[in-house]
Amino acid sequence: MARLSIVGNVYINDVSSSSTVHIGDHVSTTLRSRALAVQREVPYFYGNEGNFDVYPFYRRPFPVPQPPEPFTMSVDNWGSVIRVGGIRIIAVSSSSLLQVGSNCDSRSETRIKHFRQFVTDKPGPKEKTTFVKLGEDPGVGDFAAEAEAKPSGPPG
Repeated sequence: MARLSIVGNVYINDVSSSSTVHIGDHVSTTLRSRALAVQREVPYFYGNEGNFDVYPFYRRPFPVPQPPEPFTMSVDNWGSVIRVGGIRIIAVSSSSLLQVGSNCDSRSETRIKHFRQFVTDKPGPKEKTTFVKLGEDPGVGDFAAEAEAKPSGPPG
């Protein structure tokens, strides 16, 4: 059913990462955002990074929520107009949809994998330390030797 959507004011600070603001009716909305973020203390990057297919996390089928049990629903459309006085939103992000109107099908997916690799001791449990794993190409400098040479504990 096509209806007229009337919105008085919309105040949005930020819309990003495969997000959409849609005023009006729409048949289908598909939003998707995949992110791969690598944060390293030593800025050395291998050439094969950034391939989503390497990580099973990105290949898993996206679960489609099912209603827990059958239900009945009654809808009374009191006219052909959707009225919204005002909308104030800080942010619409990571495959989100802000819509005023009808939509038959909405699909949204966000998968983010964030790597943090540090050579030196970072905040967190003191008994656990993360070091850069050396591969075939050691990069610039000897990371393991540098990490062992640094004094542990706070400076005195």
